Amino acid sequence: MRDRTRRTRGTAVIVVAALVGTTLLGALAVFGGGGSSVVDVPAQGPWTVLVAGDLRTVSACAEDPMVVDAYVGADEPGNGGGLVLAADAEVADVERVVRCVAQGIDPERITVVTSPLEDRAA
Repeated sequence: MRDRTRRTRGTAVIVVAALVGTTLLGALAVFGGGGSSVVDVPAQGPWTVLVAGDLRTVSACAEDPMVVDAYVGADEPGNGGGLVLAADAEVADVERVVRCVAQGIDPERITVVTSPLEDRAA
């Protein structure tokens, strides 16, 4: 009886450890671990964060101080949009905005592109 209890406890510990491990791996995948995102960011800016999804669900991300413009698609607002970052934004700023957006939208639906300076709000 004692061996059975010991095996049951050992199995429970392994299952809990596996669940915790997969949860941590999932969190690292979504938020990029170590402060970077899983979304590729071009080395040089200026940047625009494009979203294939309802940008309205993460509208608070547009309040970031480095976001100078936010727009949604003209055809169907729920189909996508973008957040245009300031010309002096740094990679860390882009990653912060991407992490914010990734809280409400699958990171696979987020793309960061280099945007021309003439498209920027003055």
